[in-house]
Amino acid sequence: MPELYKDYLNKQLREKKKHDVLLAMDVLPFLSKRTRALRGRFNKVLGEYIRKICDLELDSSALKSHEFFMSEEQNVFSEHIARSVEFDSDEEQYDFIRFLDQYLFNKEDIKLIHPFLFNLITVDKQNKNEFNKYGQFMKDTMLLNKEEVKGIFNQKESEDILTELILSQLDLLKDSPAKKREYKPLLKPLANLYQEDIIYLSKYKDYFLTSFPLLTHFYVFMYANQLVFKFEQYNEANYNELQPLYFSLEWESLSKRRKSASGDIDSFKYIKAKLDNLFPHIHTMSQLSHNAANVSENEIKNEETIDLLTYTEIYNLIQQGKLDERRFLVELKEWIHEYMAWRGNEYNSSSTTIREAFEELHDCLKLGMSSTVISKYGGNVEDLGANQFIKNRGSLGQVLNIKHDFLLLITAVSVKNERIPLNDLFIEFEKRGIALDRYSKKEVIKLFDKQNILDKKSDSGDAQYVKPIL
Repeated sequence: MPELYKDYLNKQLREKKKHDVLLAMDVLPFLSKRTRALRGRFNKVLGEYIRKICDLELDSSALKSHEFFMSEEQNVFSEHIARSVEFDSDEEQYDFIRFLDQYLFNKEDIKLIHPFLFNLITVDKQNKNEFNKYGQFMKDTMLLNKEEVKGIFNQKESEDILTELILSQLDLLKDSPAKKREYKPLLKPLANLYQEDIIYLSKYKDYFLTSFPLLTHFYVFMYANQLVFKFEQYNEANYNELQPLYFSLEWESLSKRRKSASGDIDSFKYIKAKLDNLFPHIHTMSQLSHNAANVSENEIKNEETIDLLTYTEIYNLIQQGKLDERRFLVELKEWIHEYMAWRGNEYNSSSTTIREAFEELHDCLKLGMSSTVISKYGGNVEDLGANQFIKNRGSLGQVLNIKHDFLLLITAVSVKNERIPLNDLFIEFEKRGIALDRYSKKEVIKLFDKQNILDKKSDSGDAQYVKPIL
C-alpha cells in the first residue's frame, strides 16, 4: 500500500490537464481571476455570511413580489410595511412611507437598525458566486461554534415599536439546510478571539451595528495574512499562536526605519513578497494530503472530500509513525519526478529530508503554474485589506494601517468590562496579530490621554491603566 497516492494524483492531473485541490478541502475563497469586487465593499459579503450562520436564504419569490430595491421616489417594501398600519388619510400614509424610505434605506442599501437586518444585505448577480464563497469560508473558518453567535442575528426582538413593526413584516427569508464544511479552519486561536469579541460587542446594540462589519473585516484579513506567513514556515509553522505583524497609525508620520515600513519578516512588505507563493502552497498541501494516514484507498475511489493537512500536520503524522518516513520521502520524490515529466521536464529530486521535499514540490508546482494565475490569486489579499487595513505610504510602499475608529474598536474588545494595565492592552493587540513599535505606542498613549481613556495611578505616568470604552 502506498504512503502517498501518487498514482491517483498523476491520473487526475493528466485527465484534468490543470491544477486542482482534488479531494481536499479548500483553504481560501479567492478566485484566480481576481475581480477586485471586494475592494472597499467588504460589507456586501456580510449578508451571505449571516444567512449561512442563521441557516436562511433569501426567498426569490418574495423578493420578486416586493421589488425590494427601487430607484423611484418610494420603496415598495416601505409601502408593504405601511399596509399593516391604519391611517386616517392617504396623506398620512404617504408621509409614513416617505419616512420609512429615509429611515430604512440609504439609496439601494438597507440601513442596519437591528442585527436581524444583516440577513437582508443582498448582492448583485455579477458577484453572487464570489461573495457566496466568502460567506461560506467565513462561516467555516471564523466560527467554530456558530450556535453561540446565531442567536444574535436570528431573533427579531426590539425595544421600540417602529423597529418591531418593520421586523414583523420581513417575510423575505426562508429556511435553508446547513451546508457541510467546505473550508479547513486553520487558525483556531484567531477564530476563538473573534467569536469572543463579537459576543461581547453584541451586548451593546448600537455600537455592535456599526462595529461588527469592521471587526469581521479585520479578522478575515488577518486570517489571510497569517496563512501567508505560516505556509512559508512549512512544517515548523505553529498554528496555535499568531505572528504579530507591525501596523502603523494612519495619522502618524513614517520613515523607512519604522517596523511597519521595513521589509522584516513581521511587516506587510514581507507578506506581499510571499503572495505569489500562496496558490502553489495550497496545491502542494492539497496533493500531500492524499496520503495513507489521512484517507483510505476506498475513500479515494469514492472521491469523498478529505481533510486538508498542513505541512506541520503531515510532518507530525510522520513523527508519530502513522506514515513511514523513508517510504513517504521516496514516494514524494517519485511524485516530484512524475509531475515534472507531465510538465515536459526531466527532473530528479535531490531532497534528503521531508522538509526539503516539501519545498521542492512547492517550487516545482510554482514552475508548472501560470504566473498570471499565481499573481492574481495572491493579489486577493491586497484587495481584502485595501482602503482599510493597507495604506500606500508613497516611497515607503504599502504598510499595515490602523484608522482611528478601528483603534477604538480593537481597544474596546481587548479591554472589555474591566480596566487593564496599558502594557496588557498591547499584549491583547498582539494576540490578535497587531504589533506596534514604540513610536506608535506613544501615539496611542497620547490619543488615549486626550480622550480620557487612560487612568494614571501617579503623576509620573507609572502604572497606567486603560479604561473600558463601552
